[in-house]
Amino acid sequence: MEPELLSEAKFTSYDSKGHEITHDYGKIYEVEHSRLIIAASKNQIELILRLVDTLTPPFYILYVLVVSRLDNERGRYQSPLIETKEELKHFLLEYKLYFETDGRHHLWICTLDNSGRFIYDQHNLIFAYGQTEKYITLLDKEGFKEQNFSFPVPHAHAYNESNDRFEESILEYWDWSVYPLADDDEYE
Repeated sequence: MEPELLSEAKFTSYDSKGHEITHDYGKIYEVEHSRLIIAASKNQIELILRLVDTLTPPFYILYVLVVSRLDNERGRYQSPLIETKEELKHFLLEYKLYFETDGRHHLWICTLDNSGRFIYDQHNLIFAYGQTEKYITLLDKEGFKEQNFSFPVPHAHAYNESNDRFEESILEYWDWSVYPLADDDEYE
């Protein structure tokens, strides 16, 4: 039996026979200086929303478009201020499928007072800054295990054609402020 590769996989690795498979980190986190690296098997946006519940608005989004299949401007798209958790939740749930099944972007969720920040990157990881002890308590309750993390080598990022409609609509969602990519926005 061949290993399963979901057609809508965001991030893939290869098994011992060289078959491309949907990469599954499991439910783990690593404590690293001033941040956590969180690897969730699925429902990353729902996990981010539970983590966001520990923070106080206002928020803003930094949508980092690293690869465009549609010739849109690659860059850092900063949202206007998001005044409520409900407004943030609406946006994240509207684009949940896109964020969780496509590797053309990173998504930053930030507080205005810098008390918390979550970066959901194209490797299907969540980097959590701020109130790490609160985050760890939540993760432990949800069955996450603390362990050292490493990227699979080799691996691949998927830019799914079925998600092109989301790339278009997300860029029209707000009147974004657009900035050039930073040097560390693109990495393997």
